[in-house]
Amino acid sequence: MTDPHQDGREKLTGMTAYNGLKLHRRTLRLDGRSYTVLGLRPGTAERFAVNEFHGTWHVVTHRAGALLLGSLLWGMAHQRAQNTVLVVDRPFLDTNPFDAEPSPPIVIAPAHLAPFGDRAARELRRRLPLSTPSEGTVRLRTSGYAEALADTQAWFRNRPPRHFHGYDERHRRPVIGVRAGLLVLPGTAEWLREWAVEIGPLDPARPGAASGLGMVYDCIHTDFSLEVQVFDNYHDRVTAARLAREQLESDPAAPKDPDSLHPLVWDRGTTIHTRMRRNRTARQPRSAPRTTP
Repeated sequence: MTDPHQDGREKLTGMTAYNGLKLHRRTLRLDGRSYTVLGLRPGTAERFAVNEFHGTWHVVTHRAGALLLGSLLWGMAHQRAQNTVLVVDRPFLDTNPFDAEPSPPIVIAPAHLAPFGDRAARELRRRLPLSTPSEGTVRLRTSGYAEALADTQAWFRNRPPRHFHGYDERHRRPVIGVRAGLLVLPGTAEWLREWAVEIGPLDPARPGAASGLGMVYDCIHTDFSLEVQVFDNYHDRVTAARLAREQLESDPAAPKDPDSLHPLVWDRGTTIHTRMRRNRTARQPRSAPRTTP
């Protein structure tokens, strides 16, 4: 019999909910406070990229990455220890699949437990990537998340009212953005759970996703401060953009300033990616022709 908790994952409602996933734990002194900093372990296969476009920050990933990100948000929503944050840093970050710029690390900070301000962000950024030995592991707890994903409409319909010190929490929106080179996702437990339920189901294979272009997205804030994009060919897109940038940077005639270089990387990366898909399709074995008896 297969162990349902193998590799820290369990099968529920036909989905992989990362309940029990092991995370590294370290203690860092930031802004005069002792913080517990959680992070992914080396065996984690999921990858993420971050970029900014037209004033909106994007987290770009693949199907499993979206589910992992949602699970991390859900787990941090139920975190009880004070001053605990979670960091997604190298090697789990790719250059972005558009212009191949490096991705800033991602920090999930439960606002009800961790006052993660600018000074804490600066001090953490200087310590990344974390090289100190892990002090041990903790397990990500996502109880109830798979059930929420099984019927997201029911979850949103039945969730309790969200209030913060007597005010409707929607009047106190968390400020998502980059601080000291970190993409910080701060939110109370209610907001983190909501984001988790919005992000977790993103699947480019679902019928009608992005008009069949192999991409689906969700803006987790109605003010469009953050968008999560999920591609079915995410890894190929990352590779194509990286190759395009390497080619252009080795060309003496190519522009050096980012505003001129980035559109060229994007265009050439699209061409490389299209060629990669055609080559892969050409290598696929064709079905044997039917024979008439």
